[in-house]
Amino acid sequence: MKWSQFFNTSIGKKLLVGATGLFLCSFVIVHLAGNFQLLYNDEGKAFNIYAQFMGHNSLIQFIAWGLKVVILLHAIIALQLTFRNRAARPVKYAVNPGNQTSSWFSRQMAIMGSILFIFIVIHLANFWGKFHYAEMPVRSYAGVEEPLKDLYALSYETFSNVWLVILYVIGMIGLSFHLIHGFKSAFQTFGLNHKKYNGLINFVGVWIFGILIPVGFAIIPIVIYLKK
Repeated sequence: MKWSQFFNTSIGKKLLVGATGLFLCSFVIVHLAGNFQLLYNDEGKAFNIYAQFMGHNSLIQFIAWGLKVVILLHAIIALQLTFRNRAARPVKYAVNPGNQTSSWFSRQMAIMGSILFIFIVIHLANFWGKFHYAEMPVRSYAGVEEPLKDLYALSYETFSNVWLVILYVIGMIGLSFHLIHGFKSAFQTFGLNHKKYNGLINFVGVWIFGILIPVGFAIIPIVIYLKK
């Protein structure tokens, strides 16, 4: 079987979803670490230096564009699998089987994934798009050779709007539900499902990726709004 044929099968698509999902899990850790610099009391110096580096380093930009492709690929394939599974079972159960066949999280993956995808599009428009393609004020710092685009100020201006703060919190709720099921599911897809490791996988998936990271992202706009 050719690779193109294999990745058109349900198993191949599940492997792609799992691989892209784990790649995105590594990205959210780096992104959260960078975003926490918004809370430093340094008038945005650390965060703007970080944004300048991430926005203009050729290697980082190559990875960033690859990341956007991965997000789109992950979403498209996941939706294909959802529609394929529904088509394979055109008649719904007379009684909802509940946890006998799948977890509540797995049954909500399409909805939570859609919410998360919409959030990502809005997030990119609010920050990435403006940083790269719109006129932005610049700010100079001692010890920095050239003025930097003031993404720090844009972030504080954006999160002075309570509705955008609420939107970001909802987006992080979607991320939480998506990761709680998705992290564990990715390991199962690759056959890494063993009672010796399942406890650790569940702990990392639920408490770190499902709770700690989304809460960390949600705290940032809340703190900024309260500071403003």
